[in-house]
Amino acid sequence: MGMDRGPVFYTQYVQIPTDSVATVAGMRRLFVNLHPTAHTQDLYNGFITRHGITDARLLPLPSAGSCQPSAGIADLLKGMPTNYRPAVVGGNYPLVCGLSVHFFPADEAMVRAHIAANPVITLRASVPLCATNSPLLNVPAINQRLVTDGVLQTTPNLGVGGNSWNVLFESAKLAQLSPSLFVTSDPQVGWETYIKSFTLNLTAQTATMSPAAASNSAAICTPTPLVINFG
Repeated sequence: MGMDRGPVFYTQYVQIPTDSVATVAGMRRLFVNLHPTAHTQDLYNGFITRHGITDARLLPLPSAGSCQPSAGIADLLKGMPTNYRPAVVGGNYPLVCGLSVHFFPADEAMVRAHIAANPVITLRASVPLCATNSPLLNVPAINQRLVTDGVLQTTPNLGVGGNSWNVLFESAKLAQLSPSLFVTSDPQVGWETYIKSFTLNLTAQTATMSPAAASNSAAICTPTPLVINFG
C-alpha cells in the first residue's frame, strides 16, 4: 500500500503435471505443481515492468496446510500403500506448492487423465491485506517534524533514527498537538501505524527506520483479506 516494493500475491493458479516420471520401489511417480497463471500466460514481467515493482518473491501461504490433495485424487489412489499416497510438497517461488503422486505403471494413463480433467490440489489461503482505499500516513512529513525538533537524526543510506524513548514520547505528543498529521479522527491509530515503521530496541534505547520506510507513506489499514482458492 503506497509502495512499489514487496510481495506480489496471485489470485489465479493452474496445475501443471511434470512430463517425466520416476520409478520408485516398482511404482511410478510424478509431480503436479500449482503455478500462478500470470507466469504461465507470460503476464508477470510486463506487469512488473509497467508499474516499476520490486517483487520480494515470497510464497503467499500464511500457514501450513493451505495446500491439500483433493478428495478426488485421494479417493482414486486410496489403494496405494500409506507412504505412497498423494502428498503435498513445498513450493519454490513462483510455484505455490506441489503434489507428489505415486501410482502403479498400469495406472499411469488413468492417473494422467484424472489430473487433466480435475483439480488434484486444493488451495485455501487468506492473506492479511489492507483495503485499497485505506488512508495513507505521510511518514516523511512526520519524520521531518521530528528531525526539526531534534528527536530524529537522518543518516545517509540508513534512514532515520533516535533514542527509542524520545521517539515514543515525542511522536505521541506530536499526534496530540498536530492530529492532522496522523490522518485519522483518532490520532492514536495513526501514531500506532507510524511507530510500526520503526525497529525499536528498548534495551539499547534505539529506534531506527529504514530508508524505504522513511521515504514512503504507510497505510492505516482497513483490513480486507485477500482470499485465495483453487480446486
